[in-house]
Amino acid sequence: MFNKKHLTGIGELNFLGADPISIDDELGGFVLMYSAIHGEDDKKNMLNPKDQAQYELDFNQLFNS
Repeated sequence: MFNKKHLTGIGELNFLGADPISIDDELGGFVLMYSAIHGEDDKKNMLNPKDQAQYELDFNQLFNS
């Protein structure tokens, strides 16, 4: 439903896959996994190149660890 869609503040979403989950005999569902590619919307409010560089470092440390 969100594959290849752009969401402001997140960027483009790429569908990675889904897994079924079962809580009990009456409750279940699916876990949907997406990769978010930050778009230009996220960079518009950076004050200067140093702030942008720190943002990218923090992002990469958080999501690539």
